[in-house]
Amino acid sequence: MSTNPWQFPRIDGQAEQGVMTKPETFSAAEQCVDAVLEKVGKRIVLGLPLGIGKANHFANAIYARAEQDPEISLTIYTALTLERPSASSEIQRRFVQPLLDRLYSDYQDLAYNQARRKGLLPDNVEVCEFFMQPGSFLSTPSAQQSYVSANYTHVPRDLLDRGVNVVAQMVSPADDESGDFSLSSNPDLTLPLLKLADERGYRHITMVGEINPKLPFVGGDARVGRGVFDFLLQGDAFEQEIFPAPNPPIRLTDYALAFHIAGLVRDGGTLQIGIGALGDAICHVLTLRQTKNEDYRDILQSLNEDAEQSLCELPLELGVFQQGLYGASEMVPEGFLHLRRVGVMKREVYADATLQRLLNEGRVSNVVNEELLVALRDAERIQCPLTEADTDFLQRAGIVDPSYSWRGHRFLDKHGELEDCDLHSSVGRKKLLGSREGKKLPGGTWLHGGFYLGSTAMYQTLRDMPASEMAGINMTAIDYINELQKGRALKIAQRQHARFVNSAMMVTLNGAVISDGLEDGRVVSGVGGQYNFVAQAHELPGGRSVIAVASTRISGGRIRSNIVWQYPHCTIPRHLRDIVVTEYGVADLRGKTDRDVIVAMLSIADSRFQKELLDKAKAAGKVEQGYEIPEPFSNNTPERIHAVFSQGHRMPLLPYYPLGTDLTREEAQLAIGLKAVKEEGRKIWELWPVLRKGLVACRSSAPEYREVHACLDRMAFGYSDTFEHRLEAYVVAGALVSFVDKDRPLGEVSDARGIRSNIPAPD
Repeated sequence: MSTNPWQFPRIDGQAEQGVMTKPETFSAAEQCVDAVLEKVGKRIVLGLPLGIGKANHFANAIYARAEQDPEISLTIYTALTLERPSASSEIQRRFVQPLLDRLYSDYQDLAYNQARRKGLLPDNVEVCEFFMQPGSFLSTPSAQQSYVSANYTHVPRDLLDRGVNVVAQMVSPADDESGDFSLSSNPDLTLPLLKLADERGYRHITMVGEINPKLPFVGGDARVGRGVFDFLLQGDAFEQEIFPAPNPPIRLTDYALAFHIAGLVRDGGTLQIGIGALGDAICHVLTLRQTKNEDYRDILQSLNEDAEQSLCELPLELGVFQQGLYGASEMVPEGFLHLRRVGVMKREVYADATLQRLLNEGRVSNVVNEELLVALRDAERIQCPLTEADTDFLQRAGIVDPSYSWRGHRFLDKHGELEDCDLHSSVGRKKLLGSREGKKLPGGTWLHGGFYLGSTAMYQTLRDMPASEMAGINMTAIDYINELQKGRALKIAQRQHARFVNSAMMVTLNGAVISDGLEDGRVVSGVGGQYNFVAQAHELPGGRSVIAVASTRISGGRIRSNIVWQYPHCTIPRHLRDIVVTEYGVADLRGKTDRDVIVAMLSIADSRFQKELLDKAKAAGKVEQGYEIPEPFSNNTPERIHAVFSQGHRMPLLPYYPLGTDLTREEAQLAIGLKAVKEEGRKIWELWPVLRKGLVACRSSAPEYREVHACLDRMAFGYSDTFEHRLEAYVVAGALVSFVDKDRPLGEVSDARGIRSNIPAPD
């Protein structure tokens, strides 16, 4: 059982007609499907968790049954369906195939995903997702038509309204005799769904647990009793490696964004970030702030030296972390474990609002002593003499000796002697504290998360994490993290100086944010929890929403601005505008007039597009005709960013993979080059400069091309005997020469077997 006294009441099971049943266990998914159909009938509304928590074997078996039997009506409601990398070209195939063999050999792709991608879903099957793997289904009509636009926190409601009657989830077994399981990566929706169903008096939801011991066992609210499940799948067939998401390479643009964002993060604050290159970059820069503070200051001040502070009134945060940060993030990024290691992610919160406020104000520490009792009394959290409720609270909190029992305003100690509950005297207070005096206050949480997804190193680190360290992580319900509605006072106390960082595709000059869809209505990903966090930041005292967007993108070989005048739709409306960050700076938009918002956004736009954007603002009468871009903001160019990072010894501080990667050295370089060359264009004349460099590299045996040839060997280009394959080899070689900066380290890579070290434990 969890030793965390602040843990929510755990879920042990759903009672049917007042009787708690034990789950039936199967060794074959098909047998489990038979049992589910017998119990529920042929109309199945199946809820599958987001990301890695899906019960893939069961999902495939019930989908196969629905394919065979048209009388079965199957609706699958889920999000972020993961699939193994695929290749649409010969170059991609050469890169991807060894990864499939090494990292994804035992991963079972979801059959419904392959069918909908090919347009082969049967008429009796519908697949709805509220968040899709970004960019993966732009050309898949069935996925676009069945997308559900919803806030993350509204999904449990929507599931019940759709008639969900089955939930199938991968779970991890406890290594003790309890028989408990962990929802591990995905308590996010399962916990609030079951709670809301109970509150509504909803009919029984059939729960299927697919047991995988390789899924890390995470306690806290994610730990549930065996009785939660109606059916369990157990056996060697279900013990498989967890889907890894290799860390992407980080561009200098991402690092510039990360430095600006790190300069907004207050010591003693709260942090939320997402997965991907930007999240990795932010965690690395915060690590630099803690471990190489002089270098951090130097780079950040160089990026800001020409900017007027009027764009953002918040002070630039330059110091190391003394109090540390607390993580409240729907997505738990791998970088948080790295921040924990270097002493950044160390601020612990407690599930009592009064106690948390006392800690915030510095009136008490997290050490149990007389001052803590007195402070709680003075704050009127407890009375004197203590009531039975006070005693229960103090003992659950680990403040009063557990051997005492309350007896009508007096205590009965372990020897059966009565003691007064008087807090006025030091002698009385010490007796109450007993064995707890001088001990650390238990139950502190440094990270609340809803789901996680990461590399093989992240999963192994969680599997190997000591219980004492794991106790500080509470994977929990998504409405606890993403909203303030329930437990508002406590959450406000916990989430001081919150910085909620989310990425965007585009931002309008008026401050509206586009994060999930294209101009023609096609969905790229989904809203997820972005709206939740933006709205929450506006309600939290001292909280700020930070929208990060690269000022430009390359599309079809052309550079386009991500700061736009207008767009047909938005994810975050302009009335929730707050802080927007590009690689060129920080624009504080909260409470500003439209004119001042537009001027601020122009100041962080790429200078190649400033005039065009300004002209549109003037034409609309939003900016006065005589306004001109101030000189300090008229040199917003990639060359300026590169010049800042190229000074002195800065490039070696900015690895492509600061958190490490599951890729080998050759694969890590290939990933950088192939991503960059894809952005350059697809026409032969667009790639001619790259081809020319590649031709030289392929024909040369000079030492500077040794790694290029090693990468070509990894791609099996050594035996290219056709003109087409030789041309592809030249493209790959040219991409490596053109886009892999030798002044920047790669970071930790995997060895030839695909093995790398775990994330080190905290110091």
